[in-house]
Amino acid sequence: MARDYLRAIKRLARTNERLTVVVMDDPHLIEAIALNRASFNCDLKLIFSFHGFRLKLKPEVVNNIDRVLYLSEAGRIESEKKYNPYKPQSIVVWNGVNSKDFFPLLSSEREILRNKLGVKEHEKVLLWMANDRPLKGFHIFKSIVEVILSKYDNIHVVTIGTNNTISHPSVSNLGRLKHSDIASYLQLTDFYFFTTLYEEGFGLSMVEALKCGAVVLASNKGAIPSVLKDQSRTLLIDRPDEVGQWLEAIEIAMNRSWGSLPKTEADKIWNYQNWESRFLSALQFNGLTESDR
Repeated sequence: MARDYLRAIKRLARTNERLTVVVMDDPHLIEAIALNRASFNCDLKLIFSFHGFRLKLKPEVVNNIDRVLYLSEAGRIESEKKYNPYKPQSIVVWNGVNSKDFFPLLSSEREILRNKLGVKEHEKVLLWMANDRPLKGFHIFKSIVEVILSKYDNIHVVTIGTNNTISHPSVSNLGRLKHSDIASYLQLTDFYFFTTLYEEGFGLSMVEALKCGAVVLASNKGAIPSVLKDQSRTLLIDRPDEVGQWLEAIEIAMNRSWGSLPKTEADKIWNYQNWESRFLSALQFNGLTESDR
């Protein structure tokens, strides 16, 4: 695949004096282009939109990139520390979630949706959503759920995205869903668990949950604390590998009165249009200074 991109760039270079190439979070492709950029017969600007937390590219690749776009300030700092020298320009563009898709429902609307999906009136919904990678912490969540369900009879648990299951009548194991169906489950969720055990670049699903009105319990790792720092409906877990810390956090969360999240406030949480504006500006090479780092 990289060969196809290289051929396409060389073809465009024959008829264009200047090209800007943007690679979206593909380390293999950015390496191929960076190491072959001297063969392109034009003024080529190479941008890498990086969606992880800390760059893991070879130094010779990084130093052949003109600009790296990061999802957090913490990720930028940690990445730059790895390389000496570090030559690319760094711009933090963060991320965004579309408020047209992810938003809180009115109480009456939320109750109708909960009834439709089989959630009883008195139940609190705990939701976990990720893929099957062990570092996403499903085994941690399963241990949490086993304790919570043995202690409370008003809990309904939902899992999404994994083939792993929790066998209990109060657990709905939904597996993989279409992205368009996810918002409905987040809108009926009371507590969203983000049990990642590694340094996330941003944590998009926890922001989707926040925008739908859920309280988020998340690992205090990577970019997560900086993404959630201005959000009051959150609890951070310093040792996410310790089930006891999650149990302490959910006890606090369940005994606190959170109230509902107004839609106008939800719209301000990592608004997609704001990200789009930052991202498009970061693709321009005119007028940026060192202060834009």
